Amino acid sequence: MLSYRLDNPSKGDANVTRTPDGNSYIFQYPCKSYSDCTDYVVSFLPGVYKFELYGSSGGSYPGIISTYKNPDGNCIDAQIVQAHNGNTHCLTNGSRGGTGGYISGIITISHRLTSYVTIGGQGNYSYTQKSCDWESDFYPEKMIKGGYGGGGYASNCYIEDGVGRTGSGGGHTAVKFHKNDLWHRVIVAGAGGGSDNFQFGPWNEDADDGSSGAGGGFIAQGYWKAHNYIDERLANSTFGFTFGSGESAQKDWSKNPDGVQVVGGLDDRPGAGAGWFGGFACHDGNCGAGGGSSFALTRDNIEELSQKEFTAHDTFYNNPITQKYGFSSKDGYKFSEVKTVSCIWEGNGRLIVTVIDPIIYPSCNIIYFVQNHNFLFIFLFFDPK
Repeated sequence: MLSYRLDNPSKGDANVTRTPDGNSYIFQYPCKSYSDCTDYVVSFLPGVYKFELYGSSGGSYPGIISTYKNPDGNCIDAQIVQAHNGNTHCLTNGSRGGTGGYISGIITISHRLTSYVTIGGQGNYSYTQKSCDWESDFYPEKMIKGGYGGGGYASNCYIEDGVGRTGSGGGHTAVKFHKNDLWHRVIVAGAGGGSDNFQFGPWNEDADDGSSGAGGGFIAQGYWKAHNYIDERLANSTFGFTFGSGESAQKDWSKNPDGVQVVGGLDDRPGAGAGWFGGFACHDGNCGAGGGSSFALTRDNIEELSQKEFTAHDTFYNNPITQKYGFSSKDGYKFSEVKTVSCIWEGNGRLIVTVIDPIIYPSCNIIYFVQNHNFLFIFLFFDPK
């Protein structure tokens, strides 16, 4: 059995359900605000557990979001979506938002453990003021905030009713052991990027198709610029906009030297999705933004990770913090049977924890001593918990 609470109860209400058999716990997004939320604090007893994480999707016009779309225009098989309990469908529209990824793994926990769970908030498709191509469209307080969990901000752009809006990036879903920071993440589901403005008509199938990339996969998806897929700067296990967060839209160019340095189009510039590494934004009004990558700590990567430092910035590439990764092989945290699928989830992220096998350790309740001549007898009475 798991115990859980919100880290900051003033932010929302715990939204957790159990399946009828009692073995699985479904952790949903707990807050009303898509961008200002809190984590779950979850306590585990020793046992074998399966974790299933879904990253959130980026902001988009309602319903204009699609199952993973290959550069050739075809979607992945719907049976893959169904097999992983996804909720997306294949669409041909332009200016699509990026959907969230899925990752699962099995882990044995040998002792009582405190963890922290971030459920990613879906990006927002909106505007904050009736302007476009103004300097203030890129003031952080005037931009559309990214989803909780590191989603990139989108610039403000309003042209007229039904035309001007932009999508921010989704927040990643992550489980952290011991400490609530990016360097103690052990499994992560990447989030999708937000879309540019959507309008009905041929423009969205051609020059104004700024569809965003899918979150998830160990290599996340890029974005579409004027209906053409751009496969540069893909977030993966070692590279991305920054460790954890997706990139926010910029007026001039990316502050990350590996990012896009030439801008264009109007101010309908979306934000990128968060992940193990977050995606890059395109900084163009006819362009989408990249998704964030997924990750799981395994026996194949633990030795390399234990020797590495990672630098995390905020979504505007400010306030860098560098720390060493929090775990090594001696800690014993390794996921097995890891599966990852890109772009099968729309909405806020979620986590499913299934208890596969509880490990029962006996506890000593009574110690009774009997001394008989030169011998000391010790009787131990055990009571399994």
